Amino acid sequence: MGKKPRRNNYDSEFKISYSRINAYTFCPFRYKLIYIDNLHTPVNADISFGHTIHATLEKFHSQKGETWDFLMECYDDSWRSGGFLTPIDAFEYYLRGQKMLSKYFDTFKQSDAEILYTEKNFDANIGKYKFIGIIDRIDRYPDGTYEIMDYKTHAKVWHQDRVDKDLQLTFYAYACKTIFGFNPDRICIYFLSQNKKIYTKRTQEDVEKAINISMTAAEQIAQENWTPNRAHCQQCDFKYKCRNSICKRKYPTPPKSKEPKLQTKLVIV
Repeated sequence: MGKKPRRNNYDSEFKISYSRINAYTFCPFRYKLIYIDNLHTPVNADISFGHTIHATLEKFHSQKGETWDFLMECYDDSWRSGGFLTPIDAFEYYLRGQKMLSKYFDTFKQSDAEILYTEKNFDANIGKYKFIGIIDRIDRYPDGTYEIMDYKTHAKVWHQDRVDKDLQLTFYAYACKTIFGFNPDRICIYFLSQNKKIYTKRTQEDVEKAINISMTAAEQIAQENWTPNRAHCQQCDFKYKCRNSICKRKYPTPPKSKEPKLQTKLVIV
C-alpha cells in the first residue's frame, strides 16, 4: 500500500507551480530531490545569466526606466557572478547581455504598449490546491488589448509547435482570466537573444488539459509517489548523484571538468 498523504503539508499548506509540475512530470524522484530533500540544481553560467536579465528588466520597468544608461545601471546592479568557469567566461556573457539588451531597448522605445506588470506574482485555485506563479510581463495596448509574455535568454529560438504546447503559457492564460479579469489577446515567448517574439493562442480545451495535468501530478505528490522515470536520467542534473540513476551505474565517477570552477565577481569600469 502507498503512503497516506500528510494532511498538514498537502491539504492546507501545499502549493503547486509550473516548476513543480514540470519537475514531477519529468521525473517524480527528481521532484523529491529538489522539493523534499532540498538538493538544488547546481548553478551554472546560463542560470546566473538568466536570473541577471530577468532582474535587470524587472528593475528597469518597475522604476519606469526610459534611458539606455539607466538600463545598463540596472544590468550592473543585477549581475550575478556565480556559475562561471573563468573571468573570461563571465565577461563574454556580460558582453552578450549588453548586445541582447541593446536590441531589447530599441524595440521597447518603438512600442506603444503600456507595461502594466513585470514579474507579476499570482495565486490561483486549481481544485483543492493553490497554484502559484510569476508572469514575466503584461502589456496593454492603446486599443485595450492585452499581451502576456515569458522571457527566454538562451540562444536557440523554439519552433512554433513547442511554443504552442508550452504548459507555462497555458497557466499564464488561466491566471489572467481567473485572477486579473481579462483574456490575453496576445500570448508569446520573447526570445531575447534574437529579439524575437513567437506568438501562440490558448483555448479553453488547452486550459482544461493543463489543469488535469497539474491536478494529476499534485495528487501523486500528495500520495508521495516518487517512482523514478529513468528514461530522463541522461538529461537530469542529478544523474551522478541520484541513487536511481542509470548514469551513475554506468559511470560510477562523474567525469572531471577540464577547467576549475571559479566564483567570479565581474567589475566593469
